[in-house]
Amino acid sequence: MKARTLIELLTLSTNIYMISKDEKLMNNLTEMKKKGRETLEGWIDDLRNSDEDEGKLTEKLIHKTIQVKHELEETMEDVARKVYEKMNIAHTDYIKNLEQKVEQFKKELELAEARITTIETPKK
Repeated sequence: MKARTLIELLTLSTNIYMISKDEKLMNNLTEMKKKGRETLEGWIDDLRNSDEDEGKLTEKLIHKTIQVKHELEETMEDVARKVYEKMNIAHTDYIKNLEQKVEQFKKELELAEARITTIETPKK
């Protein structure tokens, strides 16, 4: 296996471990699950008791499911961001940006040194 793949797997397993140890998060997930189940049961009851076309109600149910999926993705992104902050792991893009800045500063330093050298050398 490549070293990068091993690092990614290690990071992923560490993230999963940190998330599972976050008691507040687990309690929130349990609470969200209960609320979701109650809401879904309410929707199903509405489907059974409603005079509307089943197709429209099914469409509404699918639409709500997609909304919930997006909300869950946003929540998980926030959780992952917080875990990264706790673990002080720099994102690879951030590291690449820093490397680019270091290279840029090296070039600027070389130019400054060249200017200083030209200024310091006596003219004949």
